[in-house]
Amino acid sequence: MALEDCATRRQILYSKTELIGQVWDGRLVLLDHGQRAQSDTDAVVPPLQVIANLKPAARKELERRQAYVTGLQKAHISRGMRRHIGSVIDAVAERIGDRKKPSVSGVMLWARQLNAGGGCAGALVDRRALRQSKGRLSAAMEQIIETSLRRVYLTRDRNSLVHTLAVIRAEAARKVRDGAMSKNEAQVSLATLSRRVAAIDRYRVIEARQGSSRARMVCRTSMDGAVAEYPLQRVEVDHTPMNWVVVCDRTGLPLGRPLLTVLIDAYSSYLLGFYVSFYGAGLTSVSGALRCAIRPKAKMTEGLSLAHQWLAEGIPDRLMLDNGLEFHSRGFQLMGWELGMDFTYCRVRTPWLKPHVERFFSTLDTITLAKGRIHKRVANVVEMDPNEGAVVMFSDFVRGVVQFVVDVQPFQINQRKLARPYDLFSEGIGRRPPVHFPRDMEALRQVSAMSKVLTVGPGGIELHGLPFGGAELLGMRKRHGMPVKTLVKWDPDEMSQVWIQDPETKAWVGSACRWPQYARGLSWNQHLMIRKFARQELKKSGAVEYLEQAKLRLHNHWMEAAAWKTRADRKLAAVTAGYSSARVLEAPVAAIATASGAAPAASPALVLPLCTEDFETIDLY
Repeated sequence: MALEDCATRRQILYSKTELIGQVWDGRLVLLDHGQRAQSDTDAVVPPLQVIANLKPAARKELERRQAYVTGLQKAHISRGMRRHIGSVIDAVAERIGDRKKPSVSGVMLWARQLNAGGGCAGALVDRRALRQSKGRLSAAMEQIIETSLRRVYLTRDRNSLVHTLAVIRAEAARKVRDGAMSKNEAQVSLATLSRRVAAIDRYRVIEARQGSSRARMVCRTSMDGAVAEYPLQRVEVDHTPMNWVVVCDRTGLPLGRPLLTVLIDAYSSYLLGFYVSFYGAGLTSVSGALRCAIRPKAKMTEGLSLAHQWLAEGIPDRLMLDNGLEFHSRGFQLMGWELGMDFTYCRVRTPWLKPHVERFFSTLDTITLAKGRIHKRVANVVEMDPNEGAVVMFSDFVRGVVQFVVDVQPFQINQRKLARPYDLFSEGIGRRPPVHFPRDMEALRQVSAMSKVLTVGPGGIELHGLPFGGAELLGMRKRHGMPVKTLVKWDPDEMSQVWIQDPETKAWVGSACRWPQYARGLSWNQHLMIRKFARQELKKSGAVEYLEQAKLRLHNHWMEAAAWKTRADRKLAAVTAGYSSARVLEAPVAAIATASGAAPAASPALVLPLCTEDFETIDLY
């Protein structure tokens, strides 16, 4: 098929398939398609969407007209054969049960409209069904309604629609008294006002009355196009308190509700790593969960009776975070830079931007652990104390969580994707395996460690009372001489060692704690709590006040010793102390009396003991 360019008169050859394809794709447009016919009785065919949204009565009328026109076509009668059209109308009316038969002229008009519309049934639609009624309110009343809605209803005062209607009617009554409008024009109903509010953008209404945060939540949408295409591309991180009270393994006493920090893959909803602690949401729990997600899980799950392997390993490409303080800390930023991860911070109160981790938290309620479970309080219902019913040890609880995230949750079918997280993740890592891993496990601990700038002195460094340093720091001390400030890192779960950076070479040196019995297996938060408890105990026992009083007494002693004003005062002090040569040259009276068997004479003590209580020896190590 050849088409001629109207400007250049150049012919372009198209095959039938190419021509139809370009018309369907919109690259070619048929100009006469859908235009108005020459006759005044013909009209433009309404769009298909309009025909589909017809009311039942208009749709029934369209079917009725289509039946009569189709009857003419099947009887092979043209639209100009008036006498024969009447007989066809009688037959069709009897067949469809139409008691009110149309006129011959009407059926002939319908036939002409169908022919002008290219045979499209939409040409037979009654134009009254497509007509849009105009508003019956006057321009002055429309102005009053618009102004009142903006000044009274769409405000943070959140006035009701009834109050707004009263304001509108009062303003209209004033206009009537002034002669600006008639009494009939001042009439408006609550239904009319409700329709006007419904016609306004819903987001704008909520934003004006309740704020943008509420409007964003009610009219929320997650169609941001940020969909993961492979595993570890987008990983969501969040915390939640668990709904169970666990028991201490050593004492058997209830510990309370632990906090769960998880990293979950957005591509497959497969859980990559978790961290359970009682520290609260902080950098320690985030770094612990991140280390669990990155490292291979084979050795970690050796002693557990799992039916499947924990497939998660490797460094994520991007972390989806909320605006917690731990995610904005300097230590977390350094952790992301050294691991080569990108961060995306979601807006406040937008949980739908991290839907997978929020949905995972909802699945935790499917764990069938009834002992020690915490339930939401319900009115007029007696609830059992979870601290009294708690029987699960903390270690057993953690093993149960591992079984849930490895053997249960990954095999729940996602109804939207009609696939299981385990299958999606295993297929994804087979197609695109993780490409980023730390150099070694020591490097993994180092990059996810906490950090702080400290001073390296002659005795090494001191980190909240813990001394670190040994022969490994001699080279650094010799090169730099005086105390030098440098970056120090430590694993929040193991305080037996820290890493100290050389300010010149930027190399990291491992340094062990000089209190190994205390620091081995000690966590950072545990050490802080121990120091806090010891400080409180010292305050309760009055040790700080006693030290201050002792220092004051010693100061007063030296002041009195050097404060003799006259020689008479000094002589009186010597007489009072009993200074004589006999005291120096002869044996003490107490010793002579003891040798002869007599009891020594009581003499007043010159110096009183500071404390008469006996103290037990405390081993600080």
